[in-house]
Amino acid sequence: MYHSVGLEQNSTTVDGDTLGIYSMTLTQFTAQIDVIQAVCASKGISIDVFGSVKNDSLSITFDDGYTDALTVIAPVLSARLIPFHVFVSSARMNSSDRKYLSPAQVVELSNMPGVTIGAHGATHRSLTSLSSFDLAAELRASKVDLEAVLQKPVTAMSYPYGHVDESVRKAAHDAGFNFAATSKWGFNEASSDPLLQRRIDMWSGDTKHTVENKILGHWNWFGLLT
Repeated sequence: MYHSVGLEQNSTTVDGDTLGIYSMTLTQFTAQIDVIQAVCASKGISIDVFGSVKNDSLSITFDDGYTDALTVIAPVLSARLIPFHVFVSSARMNSSDRKYLSPAQVVELSNMPGVTIGAHGATHRSLTSLSSFDLAAELRASKVDLEAVLQKPVTAMSYPYGHVDESVRKAAHDAGFNFAATSKWGFNEASSDPLLQRRIDMWSGDTKHTVENKILGHWNWFGLLT
């Protein structure tokens, strides 16, 4: 799980990132991708689209739909033929804040090889804080708004802030989502709930050794704290 990659340090500020771990430089990001590719090659791990149920596979996702997904991240990963998934909040997409991808940019990004777009809530509110009526409306709008722009089905989502409980999971299912990413730390098995997919947080300060350990599961103990 990634968020934002800028050309310079602190060029993009991720909302609520008080520790500065979710905004990384292009140099930091490419160094991490180098390590990920090396580990995957040595261990026979494939890099797949989010929602893949293959054994020994890894998916790369980006939350929040920042503009740098198109301007910075896509050129790096597309050149390496690495698929990745970007979760977009439709209200932010339709806002005037160009820190976030615009509708035209979302379409441009989605048309690039290996890129998939998913929902991230319509208004990026905590889904567990909503009434059942507002929850259903929020998830439905997040899907419908993106599908109207992309002219293709949107079947995956990421829970804003990672907030999910059984009622939110059910609402995501009822809204027509087949896969959903949480912020719960850890790996997934073939039997894992497709609407409660765990992820590994990647941080700007991660060293080569840290990235290796995260990819190999040596940091999965961290899930007990989250």
